Amino acid sequence: MPRKPGYTSYSQSLDGSEMSADELEFLLAVAAFQRRTGRRYPTWREVLHVAHCLGYRKIAEPTPIGEPHPFPDAEPGG
Repeated sequence: MPRKPGYTSYSQSLDGSEMSADELEFLLAVAAFQRRTGRRYPTWREVLHVAHCLGYRKIAEPTPIGEPHPFPDAEPGG
């Protein structure tokens, strides 16, 4: 029987999967949450819980979200 893609299908070695350390940490934390709860698709509340568990807190006033813009540490052209 063919193996279904699972939580281990996340990989840094695939083409187009260059991630920052923060992105990789978040991805692995969500994957750990999925394994622990047995739920493939977390709710937004659960995603926020994972972010809080990683130490993320709101420290600045919110800014409007408009067109997608690269993160400040993103490399140009990538």
